Amino acid sequence: MATSSPDSASSFSARWLRGLSLVLLATVAVSLQNVITRIALSPKAIPILGGIINLGGYIDPTADKMQVTLLELLLRISFVVPLSWLIMPVFKPGAWGEARSVIVGSDRMLKLQIVAAGIFLFLSQIGIYLSIANIGPAMAITIFFTYPTVTTLLAWKLFSDRPSLQQWLAIILIYIGCAWLAFKPIDQNLFCPPICVKHPPSAAALPPAPNQTPTPNASNAPTIPKPATQPNPIIGYLAAIISSIVFALEGIIAQACFSKVNPATFTALVFTVEWLVLMAVTLPFIHVDINQELILMGGLLCLTTFATYLFSNFGIKAIGAASTAIIVSSRPAVTSILALLIIGDTLLPEQWGSIIVVTAGVVLMNVAKAMKKPT
Repeated sequence: MATSSPDSASSFSARWLRGLSLVLLATVAVSLQNVITRIALSPKAIPILGGIINLGGYIDPTADKMQVTLLELLLRISFVVPLSWLIMPVFKPGAWGEARSVIVGSDRMLKLQIVAAGIFLFLSQIGIYLSIANIGPAMAITIFFTYPTVTTLLAWKLFSDRPSLQQWLAIILIYIGCAWLAFKPIDQNLFCPPICVKHPPSAAALPPAPNQTPTPNASNAPTIPKPATQPNPIIGYLAAIISSIVFALEGIIAQACFSKVNPATFTALVFTVEWLVLMAVTLPFIHVDINQELILMGGLLCLTTFATYLFSNFGIKAIGAASTAIIVSSRPAVTSILALLIIGDTLLPEQWGSIIVVTAGVVLMNVAKAMKKPT
């Protein structure tokens, strides 16, 4: 009987540990991206690492959250698109030629699928950014991680891939955890902008000074500043749910396209479609000032995006997609821990409990998927 040599076993262990480290780094990178998004969209400076430095407060507190979200996402994707085309040949030699054949080719269905995937990715990222701005990264990412359940149910509907008993149990756990999280009141002090402007009394309400005739239209009458926009938990929850649904749709389209085009080429094309959509819906309508700090935040978000992509791809090569998916399941918990450590984003014990339940459900979902035998 042939047995593996100690050297080959040692090589396998080293490769597996290297892959595990890379996937863990990818998980930290994407979780860090969520925390940076919270900082970029915050209307106030946030103490970092207990007050070592303050970051954030780069936007007007009265600015519309949707416009700010669109602007920051546009800044991020404006870095991502050229970088994705530059590094694409690293993952797929000849990828530029493959991308050109897709663009000028006659496969209209593939083109429509790529455009649809780009639009869905745009909607998903807008939703998660808006959710993070309203309920914070920990809760937003936890609710977003309902997307594996949507993908599983869509696969059952579209491809007759019936969920296993373990997958049904995982779906129930994830939805119970999300419902527990959503119906727990949020401490508004955690997400309230720093400048909650109170309405000063109007000129008509001020008593006239002695021997002075009231002058409601006097030029020195106090002005009423526009109140700062307040976080809205309902918008945050709904945005995270919508984001998870459209992200699952994008994933289904991606699976259908991978038989025709390499994932690296597909990703670059989808990012490009997203950038074009953002340009079309953002530049004509937003009225938010761009400053150096927001551009820097966009660059940091781009770096974490590619760190996630690079570490994930090389990690998958070392330990396989199934093991990677199980490790990726820890992202809600890792995001919550990093948000606590970096920006002091505290949660109630019940909220931690719901995050643990959702994380356990996602882990079970991916374990069940890995163990499921194809029919």
